[in-house]
Amino acid sequence: MRTLIAAPWHWARSWRLWQAPRHVVAFVLTVEVIAVAAAAGTATLMPIRSTDLVYAGMLAAGAWLHIEGARPTERQRERGAGAGPYLDTKAVWSVAGALILPPLLASALVLVTYTIAWLRIWPRQRPLDAFRWVFSGATILLGTQAAIAVLALGMPTYPGLPRATWAGFADLAVVAAALGLRWLLNYGLVVGAILISSPNTRLAQVLENFHEQSQEIGAYAFGLLAAALAVTNPPLLLAVVVGVVAVHRGLLLHQYRMAARTDAKTGFFNLEWWFSAARQALDRARVHGTTLAVLIADLDHFKQVNDTYGHVGGDRALEAAAQALRAEVRDYDLVGRWGGEEFAVLLLDVDEQTTRAIAERIRERIGSLTVSVESVDDSPAQTITGLTISIGAALIPHDSNDTIDEAVRAADAALYNVKEAGRNQVSLTQLVRNHDRPSPA
Repeated sequence: MRTLIAAPWHWARSWRLWQAPRHVVAFVLTVEVIAVAAAAGTATLMPIRSTDLVYAGMLAAGAWLHIEGARPTERQRERGAGAGPYLDTKAVWSVAGALILPPLLASALVLVTYTIAWLRIWPRQRPLDAFRWVFSGATILLGTQAAIAVLALGMPTYPGLPRATWAGFADLAVVAAALGLRWLLNYGLVVGAILISSPNTRLAQVLENFHEQSQEIGAYAFGLLAAALAVTNPPLLLAVVVGVVAVHRGLLLHQYRMAARTDAKTGFFNLEWWFSAARQALDRARVHGTTLAVLIADLDHFKQVNDTYGHVGGDRALEAAAQALRAEVRDYDLVGRWGGEEFAVLLLDVDEQTTRAIAERIRERIGSLTVSVESVDDSPAQTITGLTISIGAALIPHDSNDTIDEAVRAADAALYNVKEAGRNQVSLTQLVRNHDRPSPA
């Protein structure tokens, strides 16, 4: 029994929250305690009927299908979200739950939805950031309690949607007020947490994607539709799932409208977009207190490959090297083609050991490649082996004032050192932290 209790306690003790300043820890824990207290306070206000359990099960199933369908794009959306609050379309299901479920089940649906999302979207990549999901879930839970209070005071039929006469203007006004208060609490608390945890982050940076919050209206509208369909025509909830997954893809298209311009040979991002996305990732890393790393990788003596095997062979070798590099970084890292046979990689949420391990894996995998080149004009097929790659790396601590451009220059300088030392190696440097800089005279 002690082991079962200790495991989640040790997991929670590993969170980065405990490394934050005391006022940040106090703010986060206060919000979470209030959210739990509010949920506990409303839990017994209304009885739970058997039909309520059915509705809760349908909404939970819809949330699960939504999360599974959106999983391929969700990580990419968060990766480029910048420093501000992250647009969360899971609101569909907690909104529907607030409208038709008793408070206890509405609160449980928030917890279930966030737990499924954490386990399915970020199962292993960032366990130390679990506290951010807990805090986000707490703001949603608190917003849900506020919405429940407005609905209970303003709608005699709460909880549940009458089959016939619901949706008069008075009821719609109450729903709008409840959901507006829910959004305001959630957004305001998240913005507040960002600003107090990252004093160097400007309010303009946090609000730069505020226009995306208009799409929250769409998520709330889907939630209202899901609530009505759960009561009147449950099979049509599948249409809501399809709709919200399509919205996810639309958000991704909007967020990465520049990403359509990719390199044809490698499939990597072009340099212009890579720099733009890298700068956004750096803003977000400073808010979250995480370290990034820039890798500049150069295939060694690649001109000899073109001279020996022709440009067709060179293209095949470049494509194979790109695939090998992509396989050795995480799916949420940013990879761009620097030009020619050079690549730029931004590794998110790493330390020196992880950065060096990824770079070494890339180097070893490139060295093991065997690339087949098809025959031309009845000449025999050829095989390219012995490819090597040199890699320069630069770590960017979260408390450094250095820019992506400065990190690239540092990584490029490390790459130059590798070439001077004989190539086919990894060299890593770390940019200076703020507190390591000399004080001005």
